[in-house]
Amino acid sequence: MDYKRYATQILDFEFPSISGNDIPFLVRLISSGSVPKISSYLRLKRQSDASKSDQLTARRLQEIGIIQSNEGGLFAGSANYKLTEKGIFYVLSKLEEYPPALLIKYSDSNVLETLIYQFFEVQTIKRCTASLYLEITRYLKECSTRTISRIEGIKNSKTEDQLNERIRDLELDLIWLAKILVLKLAMMYSEANILRSTAGMTKDNAKVALYELENDMKGILSKDGKFTKFLKLAHDELAEGYEEIRNRSEQL
Repeated sequence: MDYKRYATQILDFEFPSISGNDIPFLVRLISSGSVPKISSYLRLKRQSDASKSDQLTARRLQEIGIIQSNEGGLFAGSANYKLTEKGIFYVLSKLEEYPPALLIKYSDSNVLETLIYQFFEVQTIKRCTASLYLEITRYLKECSTRTISRIEGIKNSKTEDQLNERIRDLELDLIWLAKILVLKLAMMYSEANILRSTAGMTKDNAKVALYELENDMKGILSKDGKFTKFLKLAHDELAEGYEEIRNRSEQL
């Protein structure tokens, strides 16, 4: 995976000031992709307040590099927009909640390929339960936070060697977070923990439904070649570390 490309794509990223209209606009954009076209000033004066607001928001978000236009709107008077790589990173790092469609719609983006899709198949994320989606979004938030903490050092690198070393440090940080995620999911989807997750429910039908839902999710994860391969790597490292610490403790 090319972490250098990931880092350099957001190297000059600065968090823009976001107005009250920007968040719902971005949520609608992620969900549909189609918003009113940006019009000329004269046409803008004749449109409704809501349409004007959307167009002004789209224009501003284009100017700061959060979205970009796609040619050919689906309907007359509409235009297709999509998030840029910086826009995807902005959503992951700043929005507390965003539509699950983001992870599917932009599955071919370099940001999500680096952070998610080298470890999971797209179909796994498409079929994820609410509990798995929650863990994924928490993980992505941690990844964006860790990235931001490293970006300034990468930006101020004085030599190519220093740049590569700092990008490597970022890569190690992000790989650690991914290992923690897959190990957590393995424990979360153990039979005991699936049963434990239903313990507080009072209705038997709801318990059975939730159990079946999460058990099916475990089956999907077990068939995901990317996930199982990376889980084995993380598990082997954990087992090796455990054995070394256990052996050391027995020598004391």
